Amino acid sequence: MCIKSRVLLLDCFTFWFFTITISMATKYPTSAAYSNYRRPWTRKKPGSNKNDTEPTKFQRPTHFLCLPLGHHPGLREKMTRFQSSLLEGSVEGLDSSILIKPRRLHFTLGVMSLSPDDQSFNTSSTTSPPKTIESALELLQSLQPRLAALCAIGRTGILEASLERVGAFESRNGARVMWVSPREKEEWPESEGELEERLKLVRVAELVHGAFKNAGYITENRPLKLHCTLINTSHRKPFHQRSQLFSFTDVLASNALLELQPNEDGAQATTSTLESSTSSSTRIVRVALGTYTIPEIQLCAMGSYGPEDEYVSLGSVPFAAAGDGVVVL
Repeated sequence: MCIKSRVLLLDCFTFWFFTITISMATKYPTSAAYSNYRRPWTRKKPGSNKNDTEPTKFQRPTHFLCLPLGHHPGLREKMTRFQSSLLEGSVEGLDSSILIKPRRLHFTLGVMSLSPDDQSFNTSSTTSPPKTIESALELLQSLQPRLAALCAIGRTGILEASLERVGAFESRNGARVMWVSPREKEEWPESEGELEERLKLVRVAELVHGAFKNAGYITENRPLKLHCTLINTSHRKPFHQRSQLFSFTDVLASNALLELQPNEDGAQATTSTLESSTSSSTRIVRVALGTYTIPEIQLCAMGSYGPEDEYVSLGSVPFAAAGDGVVVL
């Protein structure tokens, strides 16, 4: 190749190199004015915190709001009989460690991660106030007048819950949670008074859940499903077996559940009654566990145990108008 051709080839390569360099510099600036600029493949998703260099760490829930049920002796007695009968049967995956102690029964309104009141915080004008036990109780107290007004409506003037349906959170491999709850919508006939009391309970639960979600205490986006957990595989012992599920199908076929079926004629329920009251698509069973008053909302500590095995309440707000203020325990 002659010298003139080599020079021409070198000039073409030099022109191409500088053209690409200038193009990249224009597209992806690196000057101080563009120090926060991120190339497309490294950009954070919309809504993420631009000041964070690492993903937000998961905060384990420390407390929860609940409507207590386990303080009723009659309910505890029924659940003790039910659990004993269930253990005597042949339910695959069932173990006494995954049965919820009757004294701990409750409706959960929301879980949250709270800091101790005495913890020091480094806050600025741009950060939201810390979520503490004290601030959560203050928010709960602010709802008391509206809660009292809601509960005063209706034929009873108090808050009640009828435990009428049993279901499970399950997959094809088995169930991880079994629960009991009030009826939903018009699943079976109910009187006007029963409908009024059922909707009152729903409004109270949604008021509290919504207030704490809007204030940033409850961060879950799942809709509130009012239920009382009876079996939970996350409590299974030993710890390494917690992934083992149980058979809800076996529970549905058990005599223990059959004994909880409503019986209008006063005679013992039959297996056909159980099958006819079970929806094959939703796997919901109608039961008659009774109606129970709920005197207050409690803020409880996760994993805590009181003298009767109950969850430890750090404070509560009564529904009655006479209960003026938070009862701090």
